[in-house]
Amino acid sequence: MKVQKESVIKARLSKLLKTKKLGKHVYIFNELDSTQDYANTLPKSESLHGTIVLAGKQNIGKGRMGRNWVSPEGGLWMSIILIPDFSVDNIIFTQFIAALAVADAVFEITKICCKLKWPNDVLINGKKVCGILVDVNVDNETKKIVMGIGLNANIGISFINDYLTSQDLKATTLKEEYGNEVDLLFLVKSILERIEYYYDNFISCGNTSEIIDRWKQKSDMFGKKATVRDGNQKFVGRIFDIDNTGALLIKLSDASIKKIIYYDNVTLH
Repeated sequence: MKVQKESVIKARLSKLLKTKKLGKHVYIFNELDSTQDYANTLPKSESLHGTIVLAGKQNIGKGRMGRNWVSPEGGLWMSIILIPDFSVDNIIFTQFIAALAVADAVFEITKICCKLKWPNDVLINGKKVCGILVDVNVDNETKKIVMGIGLNANIGISFINDYLTSQDLKATTLKEEYGNEVDLLFLVKSILERIEYYYDNFISCGNTSEIIDRWKQKSDMFGKKATVRDGNQKFVGRIFDIDNTGALLIKLSDASIKKIIYYDNVTLH
């Protein structure tokens, strides 16, 4: 996001947004080490539900399992603070609604259909365009979720490929797939409105099965062969389903079903 004056961006975003709570408190930076770190370290008095942190670029972008996330100017680097009023057991579903929201927003703006890969990847033509990171902070009084979204938007594909190794999932950008740059603030608006819709109408109401059903409709990973690393163990099988807790189910060669929890590493073949 090529950051203009903070006041100009806030005014435009406020005019665009039709949310009730998300995006009403905004922190904007030209450059930041990590929006996720910044949001995680905000004091309780400033960690209001719906607060967002945006950066034009990140120096130390964060991915799952401690991986770095390349975050140059032109991408959408955002973290969202959520103060949940639901059970800790349902927090896992926030990563699903984030992926759904990104896929919905990308389709609204570009008419490109994204596919979702468990647990937190958004793909276009089999290449990763967006990753989701969810941090949970729980103390005796409150729960705080920080939802990080890293979306390769207005970035040249050659820049991304320079940072990838042969072991990385292939990546792409909206600019590469769409052929044009997109309005990043309109993208923020669309994502926030969809997150709030899913959050208020499904997670807060306990209707998590509907989230899983919608997520599965946007995924083409079922039936595919996969390798799963669970600690020091490795399993090879076929993607079978996602259960009502959000766990991935893999059918192994002996026909047994292996339940994989959200933080494991899954490679599709």
